Amino acid sequence: MRLLDPNVELFLTDFIRVELTALADPRWDVDAGFISNREWQPPAANTNAPPPAWQVIVRDDGISDDELTVGITVLAGDVDNPDPAKQLAAIVKAIVKDCVRIDPTNPITAVLEFNGPYSVDDDSGVQARRYMNCTLGTVSTPLT
Repeated sequence: MRLLDPNVELFLTDFIRVELTALADPRWDVDAGFISNREWQPPAANTNAPPPAWQVIVRDDGISDDELTVGITVLAGDVDNPDPAKQLAAIVKAIVKDCVRIDPTNPITAVLEFNGPYSVDDDSGVQARRYMNCTLGTVSTPLT
């Protein structure tokens, strides 16, 4: 049987967005932030567009037969005030560690390991950056 690996980036970005919205904390208003599998870039039509107040970037780092490694970067605050990045990273970590659900749309069967968040130097010097990674048990879907 042929199996398709799950799109964990899409699942986790949507899941984090829903959970942050449910928190109803104005600091993490999803309309002011950016949650994606890539860092925000200003649109070509408006290269002077202001960046989002915060970002969560979820990256699929690879999959074996039943385990997937995901890297998560959080940007918030600034290099002189990293507290927002620390706080948001802690919240995102808690959300991801609690993402296992019995739901046919959820490909995550277990959170097997979690590392971080760690402070990371950001060459842009604009926002404070935190990085974490986790290993997730996943379920694939049959290719039909």
